[in-house]
Amino acid sequence: MKFGIDIGHNCPPDTGAVGVEKEDKLTKAVGTFLMQKLAAAGHSVINCTPTTAVTVGESLRKRVEKANSNNVDVFVSIHFNAFNGQANGTEVFAISNTSKAIARSVLNEIVKLGFKNKGVKSTPFFVIKNTSMPAILVECCFCDSKADMDRFNAEKMAEAIKDGLIGDTDTDEPKPAEGKKYLLKVTQKTVLKPTTEQSSEIPKEALVDIEPGEYPILDFRYEEKHYWVKWVDKSKAERDQHFIFDAYGKVVEAA
Repeated sequence: MKFGIDIGHNCPPDTGAVGVEKEDKLTKAVGTFLMQKLAAAGHSVINCTPTTAVTVGESLRKRVEKANSNNVDVFVSIHFNAFNGQANGTEVFAISNTSKAIARSVLNEIVKLGFKNKGVKSTPFFVIKNTSMPAILVECCFCDSKADMDRFNAEKMAEAIKDGLIGDTDTDEPKPAEGKKYLLKVTQKTVLKPTTEQSSEIPKEALVDIEPGEYPILDFRYEEKHYWVKWVDKSKAERDQHFIFDAYGKVVEAA
């Protein structure tokens, strides 16, 4: 899988909040660790953080353009909140249903570190509104909260985000390896879904029937008891990505 990682701010005049710690310092630490961890797990990583910009608007546009021009599969923007010194916790922003499923997975992992769960929200920030792939913006915690900063560890935060994106690399679930080809093996007739939500909660027109068989795929990941797969074309309801419940299908290495 190809990830686009955006280290929030860090491109004057686009600079972050200042509290107990500076947001620019925190996002750079987490983003750097995250890129290293994703690469170590065998994924492609594109750093979408610009090095120069004349305005904040240009900085934001460059981030989006880098992700779109590189056709990344998932875009992740790293940020830290600031408010009144008392607010604390983690929230993740996403717009599409697919993005929200990824956001929930990431949020659940960060909350395990002890941060307050402030939920998945859909404010249409520029970088997640204008990217052409599933995109999330992670507000890791509050940089002006002493409680959050006392709890915060950059590498652990990056590890949590990584686990939310691709799963815990210590599990036995399959993970894509460079140079290998994979198949989705469907064991009984079921439906493909745009998200990990239950089929009953998804509009019928968004579901795609699939028969038992083996189907070639380009990429995959495992999350919330589902496989996300990327198809070789858009022949299935004009989409090249779907989720399938793991009770009805699994990813296997092609012979």
